Amino acid sequence: MLSRFFDIRAAEIYRVGVIASLLFLLIAANNLIKILRDSLFLSGHSVSELPYLYILVAVIAGAIIATYTRYTANLSLIGLILATNAIILTNIVFFWFLLTFFDPGWSHYAFYIWSAMVSVIAVAQLWTLANQSFSPDEGKRLFGLLTAGGTLGGVAAGFGAKWTIHLSIESNHLLWVVGGIYVAESLLVFIARRRLRETSAAHGPETRSDEELETPDNVFTRLAASRYLKTIGAVILVSVIVSTLIDFELKTAAKEIYPSKSALTGFFSSYYGWLNVAPLFAQVILTGRILSKFGLGSSLYLTPVVLLTGSLAIMVWHGVLAAALTRIADATLRNSIHRSSMEVIYMGVPAGLKKAIKTFLDVVVERVGDASASFIILFFSLSLVAGYKTYLHFICVGLIFVWMVLIQFLRSGYAEAIRTGLVSDKP
Repeated sequence: MLSRFFDIRAAEIYRVGVIASLLFLLIAANNLIKILRDSLFLSGHSVSELPYLYILVAVIAGAIIATYTRYTANLSLIGLILATNAIILTNIVFFWFLLTFFDPGWSHYAFYIWSAMVSVIAVAQLWTLANQSFSPDEGKRLFGLLTAGGTLGGVAAGFGAKWTIHLSIESNHLLWVVGGIYVAESLLVFIARRRLRETSAAHGPETRSDEELETPDNVFTRLAASRYLKTIGAVILVSVIVSTLIDFELKTAAKEIYPSKSALTGFFSSYYGWLNVAPLFAQVILTGRILSKFGLGSSLYLTPVVLLTGSLAIMVWHGVLAAALTRIADATLRNSIHRSSMEVIYMGVPAGLKKAIKTFLDVVVERVGDASASFIILFFSLSLVAGYKTYLHFICVGLIFVWMVLIQFLRSGYAEAIRTGLVSDKP
């Protein structure tokens, strides 16, 4: 009955159940990390330090992802996920000890930078696994449901963290919960590894020529040679700049209203909890139907159009409410319809190249977007001390129009990429 309601075929139930469960656990862990990192940093540092933090994240992530790509390009994805989780668990123990017993100021920077990289790499790995486990037609129907699994995890993490605050549990101890979640995720991957490898081979066979594509040199060569890949990168870059500017506005307001660590933890717990409640309807009911009925192009336009409306509202009605609603709309659409649409876009990339190129675009390009937004904030805040936020709103609106133009180019390249797998794509 449920499989009929959600349009799941009998042969897809196992794959959907495993991938959705993995996303539930991963997004729950990521949200707990975000709650802790935001409350730690904002309670101990000025908001004016955020742009510098974004830049540090971009620089350090770029160096680490270059190493990651070079040494993991041809590894088994299942093995890579398990190894990554083991490293994350070791890091969690280290940060808990450091933050609980010493809590130096630099540790807040280190934890924020670590969390930004770990969450994106882990999510990219699982979505790559999802891409390899489903065909393009299956993805259009089911990726919204998979994303909903992650959203439920975010809801559970947000309201669960809020509950621990009421019990007067030290926020640093949330790291033990995160560790337990990663252990559960690793066990599920290990148990399901054989079936996952079989479906990955069936839907995304990695031939010898594909493996040759997975070298770091080929990643940059393909990016330089393909209009389609460069357009994907440009869409990600511009969308991240817009999102970071909106995020800066929200955190500025939160810092002004909630000065203490416990108050900030409570605020971000509620924020991340409610942030994941709204998308559930969109992900379970609307995403698959929107992608199937209106097509990829219309789905990609939805997020920038909504953010354009929100940015104009911020310019007209100054205050926390407009900024918060716009940020919630951004995160809601980005983690539902936009995420699912972009995952379909990646299906135009060959299986052997997909893992390396997706990791590069999702991690490095996103961090470059954060850094670009930081330089924009610094430029206007240092040159125009008073009223610089007004200029940031205009920059936001202009970038959203650029975003929509890039989507038009992306639409025209998608059909060709699906047909040829980028093999004949020329600059």
